[in-house]
Amino acid sequence: MLDRHSQTKHSIIEEYVKQYILTLMAPAHIPELRLSIIDGFSGGGCYQTEDGQLADGSPVLIMRAVREARALLNLNRRVPRDINVEYFFVDILQETTSYLRNILNAKLGENSIDQTDLQKTQIFTNNFLTLLPSFLQKIKLRKRGERALFVLDQYSYKDIPLPEIAGILSNLKGSEIIMTFNIDNLTTYLSDRAANRKPLENIGLDKYIPWEQLKTLKATRRREWRQIIQKHLAYGIKMEARAKFITLFFVKPFGSNSWGYWLIHLSNSYRAHAVMKSLHWEHATEFGHELEPGIFVLGYDTNNDSDYTKQNTFEFSEPSSKKACIDGVQEYFGQTIFQLDKPIQLADLFESCVTNSTAAEPHLMEAVCQLHSSKNIIVVSKDGVKKRINKSYNLSDVIEPSKQISIFGYKSDDE
Repeated sequence: MLDRHSQTKHSIIEEYVKQYILTLMAPAHIPELRLSIIDGFSGGGCYQTEDGQLADGSPVLIMRAVREARALLNLNRRVPRDINVEYFFVDILQETTSYLRNILNAKLGENSIDQTDLQKTQIFTNNFLTLLPSFLQKIKLRKRGERALFVLDQYSYKDIPLPEIAGILSNLKGSEIIMTFNIDNLTTYLSDRAANRKPLENIGLDKYIPWEQLKTLKATRRREWRQIIQKHLAYGIKMEARAKFITLFFVKPFGSNSWGYWLIHLSNSYRAHAVMKSLHWEHATEFGHELEPGIFVLGYDTNNDSDYTKQNTFEFSEPSSKKACIDGVQEYFGQTIFQLDKPIQLADLFESCVTNSTAAEPHLMEAVCQLHSSKNIIVVSKDGVKKRINKSYNLSDVIEPSKQISIFGYKSDDE
């Protein structure tokens, strides 16, 4: 049975794969993209929804997204651009992988996926972690093909040790990971017992739990202790995965269910991060988090306890959310720029905060625009031209406190 959580997750994965390809192929001169997509917990490719309808599983959605991206890129082109994808689908159950083979063949017959993609598909009946070293080796040996997207919709938070995630990101320079993490399942039974600590030790997160404070937190902070633990775990995931960029947001529950699991995206590419963050806002009704709306701090600081524990759940779809996000980012930018007291490129400023923010790139640009409108800062192009206030800027632009304008003597584009 496919619940509403999973349908949301699947739609994000499908849309991300398409946008991922279109972004990588945005420069029109690139003739080919070589990519590997690994679905480590693929399932059988077809599910029944809660209302009794049939829905495609992640392997079908991924292949359909590739097909759509390929068609868009080659629309009205004489010389086609090649999207060369190798697929690795893994499930531990023989009946599931057999069913997946049948589903993919049926989808080909329906003209829902491309023949070229099915020919480059390998289906494995095994444990994903057992096969991971061979996958990494195959991808590294693929000429111009180290770009890889891992989709890890794990059955339990215990299934993917974070050192393995770090290994993927460090071994494959073009790798990204989309994974789920059942935070509700973890926190519900969390206690300072060996049976609880061992699974967290196995995945690399036990040292991020304040075990000595746990009993007191549960007794005295009945409403907030889960949020406090979430901050610790989010920080642990970021540190152990060693990803430069991470999005970590709740998939919004349906009905009276709790905020049960995170959809996490890990990469070392700002552009990839920006694409995923934009999708969270496009699907605003489906996502939220329980941290600050602008710039948040992962981990838990008892010195800032009162600021944090009064924090309401941030829902992307709330009318006030966008403004709260931009206001928080603007405040951070202002503090950072004036503390730094020297020019900084927008790309570096954005990268310094995006992992710790709900903001997508348009929100970051709006925060810069508002600061620019205040006349407290100036923005200069890479060619040294002082820029007018604008709704959008280039990542190569440089921003600095306006008090330095007389020192550097920039020329203005309105002079």
